[in-house]
Formats: sequence, C-alpha cells, structure tokens
Amino acid sequence: MENLVLESPSGIDALWIKYQLRRRGYTLTSLGREHGVSRHAVSLALRRPYPKMEAIIARALGLHPAELWPDRYDQQGNPNRSMGRPQKPATSDLKNHIRRTSRNWKSGEGA
Repeated sequence: MENLVLESPSGIDALWIKYQLRRRGYTLTSLGREHGVSRHAVSLALRRPYPKMEAIIARALGLHPAELWPDRYDQQGNPNRSMGRPQKPATSDLKNHIRRTSRNWKSGEGA
C-alpha cells in the first residue's frame, strides 16, 4: 500500500479526504452504498463529528479516524465528545416540577 501524506493545507481537509478516497476508487456515493447509507450520511462526517462514518472513511483509507480528525479524538483515540443524544429528564421528575411550579403560581408565589 502506498504511503499517505496526512498533512493537508488548512481549510481543504474535506477536499483532501475526498481526493484520497477517489484515488482508491471510492466516491462518497459508492462508499455509502457499500455500507448501506446515503451519500449525505457519509458527507456529514466531513463537516461534523459522526463516529460511524468517520470509521468507515478512515477504514477505506487504511487509517484510524483520529489520524484524519485529530481534533475530534483524545490521545487514546476515543471520541472527545459525548455519544448519542442528550438525556431528557425522567418523566416523573418533569411532572413533579410542573406540579410544584403550577401550585406556586396559583397561590401567587410564582408571580
């Protein structure tokens, strides 16, 4: 396998990655199709954190995602952001909060 030059001029990282994929016979569409996702899903990883797609792109280039997006990973190669959607408060906590606030409002304490 040929050596990759991992330095890309600032501001064109997405173009550099797409160029490297193209050199290996991939397009965003073909890479997405191969993994059962849309071209758009693959292209999202070029603009914002998306661990699943980052791994797919990096694998196609024979790299670890942290090598392509060092700002998105810690020193151990783990994503440096929380995974998944933010947690909502438990429904019972929310209901209790609403009850307390509505009681205070009715009694004039909340005004």
